Amino acid sequence: MASKDTKAEIVKAGMSIISRQGFNSTGIDAILKKANVPKGSFYHYFSSKKDFGLNVLERFAAGIDRIFTSFLEDQSLPPITRLRNCLESLAARFEDNNCSIGCLVANMGQELADQDEEFREKLAGIFTTWSRHFEKCLHEARERGEIPDDISPEHTAQFFLSGFEGALLVSKVLKSPAPLRNFITIFFEQLLRQKP
Repeated sequence: MASKDTKAEIVKAGMSIISRQGFNSTGIDAILKKANVPKGSFYHYFSSKKDFGLNVLERFAAGIDRIFTSFLEDQSLPPITRLRNCLESLAARFEDNNCSIGCLVANMGQELADQDEEFREKLAGIFTTWSRHFEKCLHEARERGEIPDDISPEHTAQFFLSGFEGALLVSKVLKSPAPLRNFITIFFEQLLRQKP
């Protein structure tokens, strides 16, 4: 296996384990076992567990960023349809995992934001980038008259991200998609004033 592939396999294994049991509870041995690589490999690719964790965040965020880009920048559809399709896709992925795997960024944020400033800054940057995707789509929707002029795309995008992440957490705790589905419905029908 090529060096770059080995590093990617270790990060991928870490994403899977950390998504289920958290960063601090994830041991390096478990990651290497899941990645099926020798024990000495970890420190060849990462200077520390923290360095590894930052790499995991970058890879996960980049994957979600690609999802957001593919849905939210699809100019063949109206902005609100793009936004709804994106959220439905994310909700379906969550449901496909039996409502047991939430957002890795939010999970690591809850666990690490108060423990390490570098993690907190990385997490904040990820959330800011994600919020800007939604803000851009909402700006387009307002310009096209799909949402009322009195809706602030910036504040609505921030509200959406906070609410979606919170609903995802509650759905995970309850092992039910209902809180997430309810949030999506209320976001579109009441906040954005869209008909079902």
